[in-house]
Amino acid sequence: MQIAINFKNEEIAQKVLWMLEHFQKDGVEIIEIENTPQEILNNFQEGLHEVNLIKNKQLKSRSIEEFLCEL
Repeated sequence: MQIAINFKNEEIAQKVLWMLEHFQKDGVEIIEIENTPQEILNNFQEGLHEVNLIKNKQLKSRSIEEFLCEL
C-alpha cells in the first residue's frame, strides 16, 4: 500500500517523518517527492509533445517494455 501526504507545515512534516522512520525496520519505505505544480505541468507538456512527434512520424515510438523499465 502507498500513501501520499502533502504537508503545508514543515514542522509537522518533520515530526511525522521522525515517527515513520521508526517503522523502517518493519518494512516501511519513506520516499520524499517534491514536485511543484509547474514541474508536473512541464512533464505533462513534454509527454504530450513526444506523443505529437510520434503521431507525425518525427519520432519512433518505444516498446512498452522499454517504457516500463524507464519508469
